[in-house]
Amino acid sequence: MTKAYQKLQSGPQTSIARSELNYDERADARVISVRGTTGLAQVNNPGKFTNVIYLEGDEEAAAELFADVNADLINAIDLSAKNVLQTSVPRQMYDLILNASGRREIRKYPTVVFERREDGTIWLIDRNRYETHVDRRYTTSETGSARVPPEVSIEDLYDQQGSVIAESDINSTTITGDVRQVLDYYRVASGYHCQPTTVDNGQLAIKKEF
Repeated sequence: MTKAYQKLQSGPQTSIARSELNYDERADARVISVRGTTGLAQVNNPGKFTNVIYLEGDEEAAAELFADVNADLINAIDLSAKNVLQTSVPRQMYDLILNASGRREIRKYPTVVFERREDGTIWLIDRNRYETHVDRRYTTSETGSARVPPEVSIEDLYDQQGSVIAESDINSTTITGDVRQVLDYYRVASGYHCQPTTVDNGQLAIKKEF
């Protein structure tokens, strides 16, 4: 076992190259490496990023280290446009880095994913859709995704509704898309005490537990 591999067993590293590992060890090693992308505006290709090498299974710790050592460069990226980080790493790692850097807040539950953007917009997305249809997550024209605009507090919305909250109640707000994802979020997220039910010819709803 090489000394480099021993270091990686203790956590992701920035001062190790794959060439320092033997052939078998390289099979377990992964690298977060950001390369320049032709055609991107300078703000979305802000400079040279520090690589992070890690062992498979240590993705979250690697994303946290990468976000820490590249904080200034990540903060310079315009996330509303195609950017060098997005085009250089797998989507799962991109999400982990954005969450670790604070540029987005991402919370995964068994059936739904909560994602808050910097402008306050929240997306609530069916987890299977989030993980298997990465290019079609953020749409309100298909089932599986709901957009909560910045001016809507989903906490206040829950508190202001009656003992039963149905799809039609959410549809009466400025939330767009598949509002069933909002109801599912209330069902699985901590701080809400409710159970799923149906009303009015099978309309999905939740019933608060007092």
